[in-house]
Amino acid sequence: MRGSPARRIVGNPLGSVLANLDQRTRVAARRRTTTSSVPSEQDPPPAEARPMRVVAWPAAAVLVTGEGGRAQWAFPAPYAAAPAVSAVAVDPAPEEDDRTVLVALEEVTTWCVVVRVWRTRGRRGTGVAEPAGAGVRVHVTAQDTGTA
Repeated sequence: MRGSPARRIVGNPLGSVLANLDQRTRVAARRRTTTSSVPSEQDPPPAEARPMRVVAWPAAAVLVTGEGGRAQWAFPAPYAAAPAVSAVAVDPAPEEDDRTVLVALEEVTTWCVVVRVWRTRGRRGTGVAEPAGAGVRVHVTAQDTGTA
């Protein structure tokens, strides 16, 4: 797409991450408008069964990614509104100076968060990012924003 962030950042590995997220956003938006009445396995529990979270301290977890570099965390109790989420990926190969990992929040809801880890790969003149794959640890915290 002309003028998209992926095209403007030539040679930067973040460009391929932005392009993938842009594509996934468009696909997700199309799915939301054509959803069926059958609930998916990621649908939250009914509203009457969900207590609202009232604690002031952040919830935290260490996730491990699956094959596609993604990990999902269901909060211990749902929040009243989408929480502020922080995620940090732990580099599984810190001795490699030309590669690194970064994490992107793909979805944050009142009851869960989905993250995806990317690994950069150096190339002459350009940089590329690809999904990191399985086994990468991600430290995640969620804090109530107080906008309930």
